[in-house]
Amino acid sequence: MIRLSWRNIWRNHRRTVITIASVFFAVFLSILMMSFSNGSWGRMIENMLRTQTGHIQIHLKGYWDDQVTDNFMEMEEETITRLNGIEHVVNVSPRIETFAMASSDYNMSKGIAVVGIDPVKEDGKSSLSKRIVTGSYLGPADQGVLIGKALSEYLKVSVGDSLALIGQGYHGAGAVGLYPIRGIVSFITPEMDKGLLYMSLPAAQEFISMPDGYSGILIAIDDGKALEETLQKVSEAIDTSVYEVLSWKVTMKDLLKQAESDAAFSKIILVVLYLIVGFGILGTVIMMTTERRREFGMVVALGMRKGRLAGSVALELFFMTCIGLLAGLVVSIPIVLFFYYHPIPIGGELAVAMSAYGMEAVIPMEASPVLFVSQVLIVLLITSLTILYPVRVILKLEVNKALRS
Repeated sequence: MIRLSWRNIWRNHRRTVITIASVFFAVFLSILMMSFSNGSWGRMIENMLRTQTGHIQIHLKGYWDDQVTDNFMEMEEETITRLNGIEHVVNVSPRIETFAMASSDYNMSKGIAVVGIDPVKEDGKSSLSKRIVTGSYLGPADQGVLIGKALSEYLKVSVGDSLALIGQGYHGAGAVGLYPIRGIVSFITPEMDKGLLYMSLPAAQEFISMPDGYSGILIAIDDGKALEETLQKVSEAIDTSVYEVLSWKVTMKDLLKQAESDAAFSKIILVVLYLIVGFGILGTVIMMTTERRREFGMVVALGMRKGRLAGSVALELFFMTCIGLLAGLVVSIPIVLFFYYHPIPIGGELAVAMSAYGMEAVIPMEASPVLFVSQVLIVLLITSLTILYPVRVILKLEVNKALRS
């Protein structure tokens, strides 16, 4: 029966080529689209986690739900050193994040976010020094500040001028200070550019009257797949009755939802593509069944059982599907692997901005085995459904009517 089915698929080359081509393009286009979508989002999230927010964050219990100064934390240097020694951890950055009112000599004022950083660790993590357009970078215990370009234009200040900051300190203390501007920074997002100020961690701790305090600790790792393992080790290294350990899936819910929305949209496009391909295959199958109705009647009249005939036709469609699948994989896998190891480069101003943020200016592709297997299984499912039509027709075949057709 296998030999008979194989020979039958080449009796009508046009019909066979149409069916195989439908399967081929379905596999080829779906793999490329999903590989590009997953790869782009994966790389973007990984870059942001590595350079900006960290894969893991440590806070005082309750801080994430109520992010006020009174919920800031203290942590011994010995514990921070222990965190640095955990496998896969590449950067541990204590910081202070608070808000203040910034005023200049021109009677201009604006509410801004104040971020206290370790300048050395922050530069190693996010390449902050490369984004300075005017002035210089901060020193380890610098009492100066860095502000966004749009913020400097709004407040009408430049390098060498001073900003007065007024905010709330720890446990109700007043937070007031006058800080010279060391540098002007260009940020990629308008929100950061017009409302963000960096100062050294010692200066920020002095500003909020909490010498050993942090709002939290950001931890970057070198392998996103080791997130859960590293999360567990970090939890074991600290007192979880005092601190809370959060993964980026909690701290970056909005970005994760956006990625999931994009993935859902891609799946909708895939569903439309597979519907088109499925109806294309079904149309070919219906045409084949109608054209061969007399042939089926003749074969059954000569003594072949209907079940055996239905199995032979099902094998024909299975062979054509396998050829299309194999062709799609043979063509798509080398392309995906090539762009996985050699991502598409991005040029122009976007590339400059991404490089300044420590991000690779490329469009990557994903090469996960799950990607290929899932598309193969979906196409096999579609083909299995279309096979039901000729099988049903053959099993209900009336020989007399088929011979007269």
